[in-house]
Amino acid sequence: MKKIIFYLLFVAFLFIGNLTFSQPQKIIKHENVVYGMVSGTALLMDIYQPENSNHKGIIVIPGSAYGFVYDDVYDQELLKNDYFLDTAYLGKWAQILSNKGYTIFVINHRFAPAFRYNAIIADCRRAVRFVRFNAEKYSINPLKLGAFGHSSGASLAALLGVSDTTIKNPESDIDKLSSKVQAVVTLAAPFDLSDFNKREDTSMENSLDLKMALSFMGSLPDMQADTFMLSGEYAFASPIAHVNKDDAPMMIFYSDNDPLIPPRQARNMYNELMKNNVPAKIFMSHGTGHTPLPDMNEIDQWFQKYLE
Repeated sequence: MKKIIFYLLFVAFLFIGNLTFSQPQKIIKHENVVYGMVSGTALLMDIYQPENSNHKGIIVIPGSAYGFVYDDVYDQELLKNDYFLDTAYLGKWAQILSNKGYTIFVINHRFAPAFRYNAIIADCRRAVRFVRFNAEKYSINPLKLGAFGHSSGASLAALLGVSDTTIKNPESDIDKLSSKVQAVVTLAAPFDLSDFNKREDTSMENSLDLKMALSFMGSLPDMQADTFMLSGEYAFASPIAHVNKDDAPMMIFYSDNDPLIPPRQARNMYNELMKNNVPAKIFMSHGTGHTPLPDMNEIDQWFQKYLE
């Protein structure tokens, strides 16, 4: 009987210990931090800094169809507040990461159709440079940053892992820094912006992708034999067109019944990464539509491994 009581107490002790460990830690929020100026307009981010930091920073880019579904206002509260209000999806996952010690940088970017792909991508790259420049202030390693996004935000996050830019005649020390991250996690990402309007696609895919392409890119892709081609501006804006052996390790989550992004895009991106010997993992959710279910333990291990 004593052994049983001792065992029960031991289990209870472990349970209480684990319960205490899993409690959310104190998060310091820095709201509406200006990470750049464009024609007199501020680019804003919200920063979530855990009290017990693991000194790893992650740029989080919410999905927005590149913005054409949002109002054209100065402070895109809906975009940033996906982190805080969207407890059912991206906000939930990002909050889990901040409670694990990651410092989260939730960024706004300019929105289509008022601004096109080159401006929006430039905003995301500027955000990485800003975070890198201010790494000491936020107690993170400037040489090891991650990116995490959903839908259009996942495509932009992937671009940050497969491409870098050099600014000619930089006007500030921030502009001298790299805009490339060292690890990426994507949820329902469009990796090839020209890959739609195929027979196997649903009418919903074709309709939304057409609107998104025209809004974000300003024109449709070039065509050959009744097929859209990945070339020119579409290649510039598509992560799959930039893959090479020096890219950031990438973890891909997608759903087998995504009504917006053809599931083949995730598989094609994974195969391209493998072909170039870039560390990659891919996970398919069954029946989760445009919101694939991420494995947060896998994501945590991924960022821990590649942001060391």
